[in-house]
Amino acid sequence: MRHFCLFLLFFGSFLTEAQNLLLTFKDNKTNEPIPNVQCLLILKNDTLRDFSNQNGNIAFNLKELEQATQVAFSFAHPIYQEGQKQLFFDPKKDTNQFTYFLKPTRIQETPGITVKPNQPDTVFASKNYNVADFELGESGELFLLTYEKNLLKDAQLQCIWKDTTLFLQQIPQRSVGLKRDFRGNVHVETEQQMYGIKRADSTLILGTIPKDYYYKYIAPIVDTSLTRQFYSSYIDIYPAFEYGAVDLLDSSYKAILHIQDDLMMELYRSEYKWVDVRTKLWAKNLENQTGIDAEIYVGANIFTQSLYYEPVYAPMFLVKDTIYIFDYPKDMLRIYSLDGKLLKSVPIFHHYHAKQTGFRKNLQQDRQTGCIYAVFEQEGYTYVSQIDLTTGKMIGKVKLAFRYVEKVRIHDNAAYFIYRPFESTQRKFLYKQKLPNKELKDVE
Repeated sequence: MRHFCLFLLFFGSFLTEAQNLLLTFKDNKTNEPIPNVQCLLILKNDTLRDFSNQNGNIAFNLKELEQATQVAFSFAHPIYQEGQKQLFFDPKKDTNQFTYFLKPTRIQETPGITVKPNQPDTVFASKNYNVADFELGESGELFLLTYEKNLLKDAQLQCIWKDTTLFLQQIPQRSVGLKRDFRGNVHVETEQQMYGIKRADSTLILGTIPKDYYYKYIAPIVDTSLTRQFYSSYIDIYPAFEYGAVDLLDSSYKAILHIQDDLMMELYRSEYKWVDVRTKLWAKNLENQTGIDAEIYVGANIFTQSLYYEPVYAPMFLVKDTIYIFDYPKDMLRIYSLDGKLLKSVPIFHHYHAKQTGFRKNLQQDRQTGCIYAVFEQEGYTYVSQIDLTTGKMIGKVKLAFRYVEKVRIHDNAAYFIYRPFESTQRKFLYKQKLPNKELKDVE
């Protein structure tokens, strides 16, 4: 029912036109729409028209066929069966809808070989304090957000280096968690503001940062090179954003890649059609004041609160002197040079069949080795798999030793995580488990 509603919303704009052909492609097991199916319609004189669509839904105006009652088309997808179909339609109908179920030909993108879990090491254990959150510094410092009974009331920040506590201080406000910026600096997020650690002579002190300043000027910066800052315009209430770079020498700006989930954007803007008149007037007034489309105001305030909205996920990583952008909406790994020149694009499919594989939209970079890992969850266990940056495929899977671990972080070829045994009096401890590493290859 959900996918049927999504289908109707997506094609709402086409239903007002007579004689439309609507095709949709779905997985024959999961019944989910298949993204990025290439569809070619064969017209008169054997001419081809490309009607490929990101989400596997194809709209075609039958008036171009001039009273014909049948149409031929071919379809193809890298991990699904391909073929040709000839369908017959009723020329008296305003809209002819057809659904085709495709069989996967290459489901297992992640290798079936799973490395057996080795015994993890205990990094931090306490009889009095639970570990709520943690981050790792560039030099091996361990930042811990701990609490005794209630994180919102008695949280404290600790900095440990080589088994020595360098810093310990209570957080005066209700704590939310730890954030790490593009420089590797660790911040404590509270409900009102951010707290950052800075050095003063030979000691560490906790300083305050306005929360709106942090999210406006610091959080958008993804990474830096010697002369450039790479940023994103991502906000979680809009299904599109842009990656760009600012040259620190001449302050010039260059756009790198625009990311957009086409289906989510169509649904996002279509929400305006279904809201009441009062809401439409409110959105129109804001459009007149700001110049931003009324559809965007309605989508941001209403559609993002629905079960159908999913924020777009397309992380960027800087490895040595190469930029890697995982453009999941388009099934592509985009590889760029530092100056924003596209070197090549590699198809990726490890995010397909997420219900079976447990893919969690959680890619992480080991800043010590430069390797990038994907996190999966299946039956309570967490798996970590390295991504081959030359092919976009997975390199084995490592199973973490315990079930239902919290917050996995990759650092120096090891997976760090928080764990407390079920129905145990033990506090939440921090553990680490070694990972088998594969050497990175330079982009050709």
